[in-house]
Amino acid sequence: ENLPLMIFANWRGFSGGTRDMYQEVLKFGAQIVDALVEYQHPVFVYIPPGGELRGGSWVVIDPTINPEHMEMYADVESRGGILEPAGIIEVKFRKPQQKEMMHRLDPELKELDGMLDSATELSGGSGASKEVEAKIAAREEKLGPVYTQIASEFADLHDRSGRMEAKGVIRKSLEWRNSREFFYWRVRRLLLEEECASRIREADPQMTKAEAKSRILGWMSSMVDDDKAAVVALEGIPVDEYLQDIKVTAVKRELKRLYEELPEGDRASALQ
Repeated sequence: ENLPLMIFANWRGFSGGTRDMYQEVLKFGAQIVDALVEYQHPVFVYIPPGGELRGGSWVVIDPTINPEHMEMYADVESRGGILEPAGIIEVKFRKPQQKEMMHRLDPELKELDGMLDSATELSGGSGASKEVEAKIAAREEKLGPVYTQIASEFADLHDRSGRMEAKGVIRKSLEWRNSREFFYWRVRRLLLEEECASRIREADPQMTKAEAKSRILGWMSSMVDDDKAAVVALEGIPVDEYLQDIKVTAVKRELKRLYEELPEGDRASALQ
């Protein structure tokens, strides 16, 4: 039906456990990948406000499986990443790393470390050392929730749309109140480009789709980044004239190729 596809992505991943295997969740996920790989029309993936895209769910609809037709966007209030912040902390900021940071940054712990070193040198592990160690342990326990909360916030910053855009995994960050207008003009532009690219390739069958789209971008010049302006430009461009030039060039190239394939003795008669 030549319809564009819109996917509102809000999935936290596949567990990969026995239950998902019995319910064929992974199987259907693979079928979605296969269908998206073969889809030949614009596909938009949008993580809505408050939505999350995690783990295997991201893999299923990642634009890299069909970069020519798929684009991904995320709302400024959405989150995306393989693991959630709590999971990232468990992997990359465990208790030993937290304690090492506490002793590097907290003034009270630095002072207690100095006291422990002095007590150890003077008494060689007496009751004074144990008393300092107890104070250190109590301070570490007190700071633990604070450092975990800070680490969670830091990990959450990496899951936000700004970071996703900076890493190139989404095309653009969007605000919900402007998303409808944005997608309206984006869909219209891509459909017009698809139509023009198809007509260009009819005029010159040897031209690839990427080359056809590059030719279209050349027609629009400075309006490449503005979808609304691009639509207005495409609707006002004398496409038929451009197509005629492309067709003439293609015919000349084909005639030249055929002429060069003729034997030397038949070339003169072919021009009569």
